[in-house]
Amino acid sequence: MDAADKHLVAVAAAKEKALTMLDSESRVTLSQRDFAAFSKALGGASKPNPALKGALVAAKKSVRRV
Repeated sequence: MDAADKHLVAVAAAKEKALTMLDSESRVTLSQRDFAAFSKALGGASKPNPALKGALVAAKKSVRRV
């Protein structure tokens, strides 16, 4: 295996490790008690005000999801 091949293997391994780490670090695990409290807090959320509704309309016009 030449130096270029070794470099590609190292880059691929580093990328795989980084993706694995990001995946595990981007999740939140809650206890049943914490989940219940979180769900209750979300259920009691207030209605969106006119400013929030306007921001959502503007975002829908300017943000394109791929």
